[in-house]
Amino acid sequence: MKKISIIFFVLSILMTMTQCKKTQVIPTEISDSVYINLDVNDGSKADVNVTNGIVTFERYDVLYVVSEGKYVGTLSHNGTNFAGEINGAVVDKPLYFYFFGNQRVDNLKPGESESCVVSIEDQTKDLPVISCGISEQVYDGEGNYSTFLYNKCALVKFNVISTMSDEYVCINGMNNVATIDFKTGSFVYGQDDGGIIKMSAGSGEKWAILFPNNEIIAEGADGSAFSADYRYIGKRPSIKQINVNDFITEAYTITIEKTNVADGMYALGNEKRVIFAKGNVQYIGSAKNPYWKFADNQYDLFTNTAEQLGDDPSVNRDRFGWGTGNEPYRISTSNIDYKNYYDWGKNFPLVDGKEWHAPKCIEWEYVMYTRNATKLNGVYNARFARATITTPENVVVNGVILFPDVYNHPAGVKLPEKSSINYTNNNHGATYSDNDYTAEDWQKMEEAGCVFLPAGGQRIVKGGVLGFYDINEEGHYWSQCDLGDPEHACNIYYTDYRPYIYDTNDKYKGFSVRLVHE
Repeated sequence: MKKISIIFFVLSILMTMTQCKKTQVIPTEISDSVYINLDVNDGSKADVNVTNGIVTFERYDVLYVVSEGKYVGTLSHNGTNFAGEINGAVVDKPLYFYFFGNQRVDNLKPGESESCVVSIEDQTKDLPVISCGISEQVYDGEGNYSTFLYNKCALVKFNVISTMSDEYVCINGMNNVATIDFKTGSFVYGQDDGGIIKMSAGSGEKWAILFPNNEIIAEGADGSAFSADYRYIGKRPSIKQINVNDFITEAYTITIEKTNVADGMYALGNEKRVIFAKGNVQYIGSAKNPYWKFADNQYDLFTNTAEQLGDDPSVNRDRFGWGTGNEPYRISTSNIDYKNYYDWGKNFPLVDGKEWHAPKCIEWEYVMYTRNATKLNGVYNARFARATITTPENVVVNGVILFPDVYNHPAGVKLPEKSSINYTNNNHGATYSDNDYTAEDWQKMEEAGCVFLPAGGQRIVKGGVLGFYDINEEGHYWSQCDLGDPEHACNIYYTDYRPYIYDTNDKYKGFSVRLVHE
């Protein structure tokens, strides 16, 4: 392997701090690799200097190298200088260096990758400064080079006032990801997973890295500042416009107090919390005067599926075509017959002046994947888990348990398996029976605010025949969103494999319905 020593001198580096996660150095096997050394004149990197923001590099820090808009390799600091192999650098063109605060950057391929995304969300251990620079000389394979790294972020002080001590402090609504285009050198800032920034645990002054924001960030709602277990909450203060290389020493104060969010509440958005109905929607057509009700138990499903395949108004039903709150016995298999949405919640009494309604798909997404929730069995933001409940009649019902924003797991009831909490398709081989609860167990969990969505399957046409399929295997719950499509609407769909929020399906299909109210 041909190796050419190349010396670089970093003239000045401001606010370049330690890693959050170690970046994996991508091995290269191309025979014409070029080995480069990058000498750093300030030596080993120190902890952040909160007086002037200046620090130097330390062992294991990583620089990403780009040539002519393509990633060509990484340089890793060995305690004295940077070293590593690059592949495909273009002669007579400058080299570009990117420091990503040692955030993990996956799937970069030398000579191919032209962009990447980095996150500064996790700042619980180290401050992930993002910076970049260009070599002052063009690359010619050998010689002396120098660069100046320019910050693409700001260093901002916060003062946290709280009685809690051992959980991370979080704020949301902030830019926390950057997309970098290597061809243009541009940085585009945005938010991921609610724009959360996680700082170190406890009270007192804390430093955070923030990405630019070209306008004032308004004060957040209750819960926009919180402890990682969500038992202490407050408001994120209004934050002034943030520019690259800002060094803000006047602290923003955050007061976090024990939460007053009631058990059993679920966030559907930053400022919207709801209660779920005690069971799925049921239409009792067999009564002398037909009426609507919620199932007596959250795990209840009607077993009269054959009767629900007809349009007899006197049949009891708990799976419905989309928007059939005014005509529950409509079972036409033509989607166009369901073009007008009538919410099932209109059939139920108001609660404190608020209507029951089916959640929107974006609200289902917030419940399942975005909201802040309690730490459970070591898992932060425990929002849901697959489970089975064995009824008093000894019937095993599969489904998904939702955990409220603030949750205290009942004493004497086994904790949900870690791998089942917030489960995704990465959990291969897992089943609903990962968490098998008795009716007595479930009663305690329900009293603590949990919601259970039984896997009621679906009424669909399969092989030309209308029938009920996938009962106790799949759950389908309608949202009120039709996405502007006359024939299709959204539902939340789950198996023991993972939940899918924006599952688009024919409006004629018979799905379960669970309502909420604010």
